[in-house]
Amino acid sequence: MPLLDVKDLSVTFARRGQRTVRAVDGVSFSVEAGEVVGLVGESGCGKSVTSLALMGLLPKQRGVTVGGSAMFGDTDLLKTDERTMRDIRGRDVAMIFQDPLSSLNPVVPIGVQVTEVLARHRGLTGAKATAEAADLLNRVGIPDPTRRLKEYPHQLSGGMRQRALIAMAVACAPKLLIADEPTTALDVTIQAQILELLRDLVRDSGTALVMITHDLGVVAGMCDTVNVLYAGRVVESARRKPLFAEPRHPYTTGLLGSVPRLDSGKGAAARDPRFGAGRPAVAGRVRVRPALRPPCRRLCR
Repeated sequence: MPLLDVKDLSVTFARRGQRTVRAVDGVSFSVEAGEVVGLVGESGCGKSVTSLALMGLLPKQRGVTVGGSAMFGDTDLLKTDERTMRDIRGRDVAMIFQDPLSSLNPVVPIGVQVTEVLARHRGLTGAKATAEAADLLNRVGIPDPTRRLKEYPHQLSGGMRQRALIAMAVACAPKLLIADEPTTALDVTIQAQILELLRDLVRDSGTALVMITHDLGVVAGMCDTVNVLYAGRVVESARRKPLFAEPRHPYTTGLLGSVPRLDSGKGAAARDPRFGAGRPAVAGRVRVRPALRPPCRRLCR
């Protein structure tokens, strides 16, 4: 039985006088214990909305509709009540957000924010909570953790803020960790360090990881299974090596073809005959959707 089993997840946003937006349209995937699963696609394809729906963090207001199921053990994350969800968040399922500067409270020291998690889910307070918080910061590679506990988010570098978020996420050794673009806006060296940290955490603790990214380099280095999203749908799902070696969907082929290569300034797509002007049509037809309006070259399949 999978640790997380998502079936037909849909999220729609309806506003009076405007077109209803189906941001997520029937997404299905599963995550086994200790597995790293990637959700990859361009900006606006529904990756982050999927993660927020799973965490129960979408706004509870008229016009926002969430459908489908997301079974985490015996609990459907999409249908459970808010009180139960608050117990699950942080303890069993945790999330690393995309922008640490906006995710961390700017007027509260880092130490207070970390110990709040420990108090809520592990019952640690006072000196024990402070010592555990310092140990967490040390584990994620923040130097001089005792001093850093007293500092505010703006006093830390971007890499340190991201590490602090990771420390908060793993404080309770969750079974499932969702990382939403954890290396965005970080330089290449810091990106590599953050990814190595996540890789070590998964290996050492057995935590399952859902990696949300648009970076195929991250996917190649981290993920066991890859789900390619386009216009709110999973258009291809495969193990990492087969997907990179022989992509089946034209959009996946296009994503891989867009990756810069050192051996050519024109990219892989320029050398791939499947992208030529005389490329034969693929059998079948994709239904007309707002995301696939002409002159999209992928309309006819």
